[in-house]
Amino acid sequence: MGSKRKRSANEAANDNQQSNKRSKKQTSAQTNGSTAKTSTTLDKSPFVEQLTAEERKRELTLYEQLGSEDENERIEAAGTIISALLGGDEDGEPVPETVLLRHLEKRLFRGLASGRNASRLGFSLVLTEVLGQLFGEKNIAAAKYPDLSFDKVLNILVEQTHAGGNVPGQEERDHYFGQLFGLECFVRSGTFFADQSRWFAVLDLVLKLSQKKSWLKSQCGFVIVQAVTGMDKKVAEKTLQKLADEGLAKTPEGVGIWLVALDRYSDMKVPSQPWTHPLVATSLAALPAILKDSGRDTSNDGDASKKQKQSNWTAQLHFVWDLVLAHFIKLSDQDVDRATEQFQQFWNRVVDEGFFSKNSSDNQKFSGFMIFQKMLEGTVKCSYLVKKLFSKNMMTCLMNQAAKEDRYLHRAALKALRAIEGAVEAQPAVLPDVLKQLLSNHGTYNFDQRTNTKTVEKLLQFAEAQTIKRVLDILKLKDASKSGLEAPKYYQALGQYLFKLASIPSETSDEPATGPSVAGLAIQSLTALAFSTEAVPENIKGALRTKATSAFARLVKRPEDFGHLCNAVLSIRKAGELEKDQLLGPVLQQAFERLQKLITSQQGSEESKALQQALALLYAVGILQYYNEDPDVVDLFNELEECYDRLDGDNLEEAEGVSEYLVEILLAMVARPSSLMRQVSQQVFEAFTHLLSSQALELLTDPLTAEENARGQQALFSTEDEDMNDADAGDSEHSDEEELDSDVEIVDLEEAGSDEEGLGGDSDDEENSSDDDGEGKGKQNGKGDVEFEDPEALDKALADILGTHRLDKDAEAAESDQDSDMTDSEMMAFDDKLAEVFKQRAKASNKKKDQKDAKDTVVNFKHRVLDLLAIFMKQEAPRVNPLCFDVTLPLLQLVRMTTTKPLANKASDIIAEFSKGLKKARSSNDNYVDEVCDKVDREDMLELLRTLHQQASEDPSHAFAKAASTASLAVVSILFVLAEKEEEKHERTGEEDQEDEKDIIESVFECYAETQRKWCLGEIRIQPSFFSDWLNWCQSHANNAAAAREKRKQLDEMDIDVEEEEEEKEVEKDEEESERKSVKETDKNPKTGIEKKKKKKAEKDTEKEEKEIIEEIKEVEAEKGKGKGKGKKKDKKKAK
Repeated sequence: MGSKRKRSANEAANDNQQSNKRSKKQTSAQTNGSTAKTSTTLDKSPFVEQLTAEERKRELTLYEQLGSEDENERIEAAGTIISALLGGDEDGEPVPETVLLRHLEKRLFRGLASGRNASRLGFSLVLTEVLGQLFGEKNIAAAKYPDLSFDKVLNILVEQTHAGGNVPGQEERDHYFGQLFGLECFVRSGTFFADQSRWFAVLDLVLKLSQKKSWLKSQCGFVIVQAVTGMDKKVAEKTLQKLADEGLAKTPEGVGIWLVALDRYSDMKVPSQPWTHPLVATSLAALPAILKDSGRDTSNDGDASKKQKQSNWTAQLHFVWDLVLAHFIKLSDQDVDRATEQFQQFWNRVVDEGFFSKNSSDNQKFSGFMIFQKMLEGTVKCSYLVKKLFSKNMMTCLMNQAAKEDRYLHRAALKALRAIEGAVEAQPAVLPDVLKQLLSNHGTYNFDQRTNTKTVEKLLQFAEAQTIKRVLDILKLKDASKSGLEAPKYYQALGQYLFKLASIPSETSDEPATGPSVAGLAIQSLTALAFSTEAVPENIKGALRTKATSAFARLVKRPEDFGHLCNAVLSIRKAGELEKDQLLGPVLQQAFERLQKLITSQQGSEESKALQQALALLYAVGILQYYNEDPDVVDLFNELEECYDRLDGDNLEEAEGVSEYLVEILLAMVARPSSLMRQVSQQVFEAFTHLLSSQALELLTDPLTAEENARGQQALFSTEDEDMNDADAGDSEHSDEEELDSDVEIVDLEEAGSDEEGLGGDSDDEENSSDDDGEGKGKQNGKGDVEFEDPEALDKALADILGTHRLDKDAEAAESDQDSDMTDSEMMAFDDKLAEVFKQRAKASNKKKDQKDAKDTVVNFKHRVLDLLAIFMKQEAPRVNPLCFDVTLPLLQLVRMTTTKPLANKASDIIAEFSKGLKKARSSNDNYVDEVCDKVDREDMLELLRTLHQQASEDPSHAFAKAASTASLAVVSILFVLAEKEEEKHERTGEEDQEDEKDIIESVFECYAETQRKWCLGEIRIQPSFFSDWLNWCQSHANNAAAAREKRKQLDEMDIDVEEEEEEKEVEKDEEESERKSVKETDKNPKTGIEKKKKKKAEKDTEKEEKEIIEEIKEVEAEKGKGKGKGKKKDKKKAK
């Protein structure tokens, strides 16, 4: 073990010193302290010449806050420092010159070179104001500081920001930026207006600084631009001449300075060389190389000292482009044609040929994309300028770079495309101009496919009613060859564009159907293209009709677009077309007439209008089915005609049988795998749910009981004849020779597998079971062909044919002495047997697939039926339609019988939503109780409740118990409403016999009690949650009933109080009346009147004493409590 080192005396002494480390609490405390100090009012007293400790601390705090990143702190500190130096008030006196110089030298100018936080911003703010007061209008320096000249202060700046010696790069950078900020303070202070020499002294320093580093040139140029905006014309002329002499005119900074000066003084005298205006046609030849910052010396002066250093490329755009944009915007306000012409020349010569040419570097193209974005955002309100931005080279570069991800400028191109989308979104009126440039001129009609983007589709979303006609004119070309594409590709692209426009929702729901609408005009164009345009190739029409159908499906979801959909269907009809079809022509002509009449004559009540719209939708769909060559369209038109005749009356309730017709039509529609059919069926069904009869509802619920297999499909869609025809067609394909060979092989297979299980030995019941479940090992079809569905059955059949066995059954196999050699005829027969085995295997797999398809068809059809039932329950539950309760039993049976979980869940959800709908109806409908009593029969509800309890015991699953409990409680809630109504009736009539009410409530409790008794004795199986839901419902009902009774009690007490107040008022009126009479009697008989007054006064005194005694009794009772009852009795006796 090593010995411990002894501590020296110095180390021991250091323990007594405070550690330099700061804990987190100390740091936070100091931070909070500084924040609190900032929030207090700062001391604005003048700075002193002789610094004390407090003054040093004060200055340190102020300059610390002056460099804070918080803008408010900086402004507050700057105001305090300015006031402390020059006096904040009019009567305030500036500090002595020595104090001012100390702060300028040691604090302000030196602080500009500091990179701490926001020091340059804060110190620049103070310096700008100090310089402005010293040498500006106030000219404090001349009056107070005669020795403090402008040149002296400027020299202080140079001295304090000079990077002398061998300093690090960052420190040198800080000094250069400090000098730049200081010169900018002189410019912003406006101190050079009084004396031109001041400005040129600053200008010399700015030009000298711009030569230090290449990245300082643009910064120094911007300082000169700021100065030019504030100087007079003569100074501006001399400034431009000096810049021209220095060779700085042909630089990006020089172009910006010239533009600002000429925009400010258009009649100023400019140097003859190098140009009179940088943007005129004669100057455009040299401008591309200048704005690309190539570093070439284009002047004829051979002095090498005047050549500019080439700057490194930067992703930041030069400020000259903002000045160019501002110039053209200002010019467009004065002369549009001139601005458009000059801008086109500038853009093509400078940007398109300079930044997007084939010889341009990737850096220059990147800058070109940034220039395009800036110009697009700035000129978006000037469509005549926006059109000029999409030039030839720019569009070629944009499409090439955006097409593939591996391109160097792919992200820059995508950013430019997003800028186009943002500009159109901000100014939708410019959409037609932008769209024309992308799809024609230098663009391509299939721009999205060319760039692998969805730019055009996104732009079409911003189409408006004011621009849709121009947009359609751009999209629909009179000559498809002008698109540069083959006819099929052109029509495919056009169909996609029209489909996108047709998907745009209408702005307002109350917009007239015949008014201008984006979706309306687009769907008409798409429909005409898909069904009427003869120039469209036949192989493209199918795809276009599919898009049109999808667009119709989207329009159907929005009721405000109903008129547009019908008008689009009407636009399909062409003159002379119907006369060609002698069979269906008259039927179709009548359908068009019915549709036209239904959409033009919207009269009657709201329900009548809704029914007319629903019928119009059906006619429109029927017309579409005709053009899609649907064979069942004639039957559909006949059924619609029957419905039209029955609904063509004022009394819709008397339209007998119409609901059954409509349900049959809708069931035929939802059976089709079409989104349009599904949407139309739901919209139509929603319009006439209130007209549904019990027979129509039975038609709707019957499909829910169908089996989910091939037999169920056959029962629903009557596919027996079709299947028979298909089977006959399949059998007729074989020749007689093939049939003979097949028979022989089957006999051999039966002999080989007679002793094996699963080969033709199943009974009829087993065969049916295997048909349903698809789990049989092997079976025979109607002709005796063996079909294998199990790999083991196939192995056995092959083993019997080959005379072999599997490797894992060597022990079971018997030894064979037969020779393995076979003749040629035996080999051929052997091959045929193998072929037949695999053929039957293929048949078995196809049949299994058919069974799966049949199940999917039935399940999908049930889903569509449940969608309709959900609409019915949602619409009619608030109306307390008794037919809603008839739907609960089929839904419960579906939950119990189906093997598809989504179907069971959807049916359970419908029951749950129905229960919620009843609760909402009771809370929102004031006439709910009366409607229940008028529409619902008590005996029917009780019978339904018993049936539901019987159904609840059929399946012990949790999901079924939940659904059955929800349906049962919904019925119970209606029965209790009937009981409450009976109770109110008895209370109103005053009858004491309440047998009807007791019969309802007792019947409900007896039903639950009987079910619970059977469950307890094991007679039925049911989930305990069925009864816990009932108890929870009872608890909730008891709370609500108690609250209602308490509320009625309060109302009764309020009525009593009102009656008592009225009685007191009547008593007071009587007393006043008696007093008036007594006064009159006193006047007549003074002695009698005085006696009456004395008597009344004595009565009042007695009443007053009684009230006081009662109050005393109450106080005594409160003090003594319950244990002092005897004292209370004595007090009461005494009081009495």
